[in-house]
Amino acid sequence: MKNYLKIAAVIVLAGMMMSCSEQSKTQRKDRSVGGTAEILVITQNPEQWNGTIGDTLRHFFLRDQYGLPQPESRNTLAHINAEAFSDMFKKHKCIIEVEINPALQEAVAKTTEDFWAAPQRCVKISAPTIDSWVELFGKQKEIYQQWFDQVERERILTVFRPTKDDEIANSIAKTFGFTLTVPKGFYIAKNDANFMWLRKELERSSADIVIYQTPYRDTLQFEAKSLLSMRDLIMSQNIPGPSEGSYMGTETEFVPPVVTTAIGFPAGYAKEMRGMWKVYNNYMGGPFVSYTFADNCTGQLVTVEGFYYEPNQKKRNALLQLESIAYSLQFVEE
Repeated sequence: MKNYLKIAAVIVLAGMMMSCSEQSKTQRKDRSVGGTAEILVITQNPEQWNGTIGDTLRHFFLRDQYGLPQPESRNTLAHINAEAFSDMFKKHKCIIEVEINPALQEAVAKTTEDFWAAPQRCVKISAPTIDSWVELFGKQKEIYQQWFDQVERERILTVFRPTKDDEIANSIAKTFGFTLTVPKGFYIAKNDANFMWLRKELERSSADIVIYQTPYRDTLQFEAKSLLSMRDLIMSQNIPGPSEGSYMGTETEFVPPVVTTAIGFPAGYAKEMRGMWKVYNNYMGGPFVSYTFADNCTGQLVTVEGFYYEPNQKKRNALLQLESIAYSLQFVEE
C-alpha cells in the first residue's frame, strides 16, 4: 500500500510506517543487495547530486558514527542517475529517489517496504523546488535513518540465522529467559547466574558479547549515570585485562558514553549506551554498544552489550554485527 505524506503530517510519520509500506505476502522476494550501511541515491541529473540536494544527503548520512576510535561515517552513499536505475539496482536494500517536479503544489514522500527485494526500504521524495525537497527531507531524515538501520540489522541476521549456535542460544535461554542469534565462532568464556561472556577471537581481533542482570528497582536505573556506574562495576568484576591488575572500564574523558532511547528494540523500552571501553592499567580499548531493559517477568534489569577490539582497523561494520545480534533478542515462551 502506498501512502503519500505531506509536510503538515510529518510528525506522525513514525506511527504510519507500517501502513505506508508495500509488501507482498504471496510472492517470495529476491534477497536485497548492497554494501554494509550503504544507501543508493537516485537523482534525475548530476546537478542534483553535485548540488544542494547531494550536499544535504552527504551532510546527514556521512556524519561520523559516534564511539569509534577512528573517524568512520555512519553510512556509505552510492549514486546513479534515474536512467541507469535498472533491475539490478532495484534490488538495493536502501534507496532514496529524488524528484523535482515544478507541477507539484507541495513536497511529498512515498515509502515502500520490500518492494523489489527483501529486506528493503525505498523512499521517494518529490517536490516542486530544491528548497522544498531539502525542507521535507530535513523533517523526516531521522526516521529514514531508523528505517535503514533496521534493514541493515535484518540483512545481517539473515546471514547469521543459518549458522546460529544452538548450544549458546540454549545457555542464554536457561540463564536469562531469552535467546540471541549468535553465529558459530563464538564460545562461552564465562557463565554465572547473572553474567555471561561470549567471545570470538581471531589472530588480530576479538568480538565479545556480554549479558548481565541486576534487580530492577525503579526508573532511575535507566539514567546515564546509573547505567555507566553499573557497567563499570560489572565489567571490572568479570572482564580481566591481559596483565596483572588490569580490568575493563569505560572511557569517559575523550569519548564520553552517550545514552539514548533505543528505537524498535524487541524487548520494548530500552536504553542504548554507545561509547568506548578501555582497560585500566593497560593500553587496550575499542568501541561498545549496549542495550538495557527491564524484564517484567523476572524483575531484572538486563543489559546486552557488544564490544570489539582490532587495533588500527575500521570497526563500524563489526560493531554493527554485534548490535544486530542484540536486536535478535527473543523471549522464550513458557
